[in-house]
Amino acid sequence: MALDLIQIKNEPISETDVEELNKVFESVAEYFSLLSEPSRLKIMHCLCGGERSVNEVVEAAGLAQANASRHLNLLYRSGVVGRRRDGSQVFYRLTDPNFTDLCRAVCVSIASRDEMQANAPRRETLLRLENDLKSGR
Repeated sequence: MALDLIQIKNEPISETDVEELNKVFESVAEYFSLLSEPSRLKIMHCLCGGERSVNEVVEAAGLAQANASRHLNLLYRSGVVGRRRDGSQVFYRLTDPNFTDLCRAVCVSIASRDEMQANAPRRETLLRLENDLKSGR
């Protein structure tokens, strides 16, 4: 198998290491898949400013309540957001700072691309999002 050609510090990686790497790569792919849905990105942006109720997320993200609840539940089960109940309301908050940092890095990268320079309104929107993420709004 060609897997023994992969080396770290000139040492071949064992079959066990390759299996572990494959598990890590699968987990990373699952993690990144959470960012592949625009609705979830909108929700994450809403939560950058702190804890919000489901109703506040629905309003700020412009999503239907059922859709927002479905995405919030997925983010909760994945460990990206935490939640607490207060009476009949449920409040969500970011628990994984890596998501905010990753979103910020991608926004800056996209905004700085050559083709984005020609699209000033979109570039400004991305840079504003980056500033929001940086300031925790």
